[in-house]
Amino acid sequence: MTPTVLTVNAGSSSLQLHLVRDGRVVRTEHSEHSPDPAAAERTLSDFLSGADTEVTAVGHRLVHGGEAVRAPAIADDAVVEAVRGYADLAPLHVPPALALVEAARRVLPSVPHVLCPDTAFHAGLPAAAATYALPAEWRRRWGLRRYGFHGLSYGWATRRGGGGGCGPARGGYRGDLLIFVWGGIVN
Repeated sequence: MTPTVLTVNAGSSSLQLHLVRDGRVVRTEHSEHSPDPAAAERTLSDFLSGADTEVTAVGHRLVHGGEAVRAPAIADDAVVEAVRGYADLAPLHVPPALALVEAARRVLPSVPHVLCPDTAFHAGLPAAAATYALPAEWRRRWGLRRYGFHGLSYGWATRRGGGGGCGPARGGYRGDLLIFVWGGIVN
């Protein structure tokens, strides 16, 4: 059977689920409501019950993994718990995303679950760009640094635009590529 990946994108005001096979979306569901953590397992089960395929891996968009997840990582118990410690950095995003990670791990316990942080694209920012002009004690005590956001979109756009995913984690920026990314709108 052809490998099929379930992608889970839990936003602060929406939920997107996709089944991807051979680089093509074969099934999708989009809700314009925040994901309900209490119903996450049922939502995933209902979505998968209508699919004529076996899921071989799950990719979870993670808006912010803090220092715990700065690159794609397997979502085991230790990693999920470490990310929970950074939930205050994106309180509208991280808790519902982790609820869906946990629900998906219960629904699909035998497949790998990978956290894909939006902050990964910017993880290699030089210190001068990542450091806020705040007292060093504050930065150390509260883990304050510039993480960068919407990195998954930036990475996709730079690959499409010929930049090869050119963020700092990939060796630097190209000066001739300008990208704008708009987030969701909350009504």
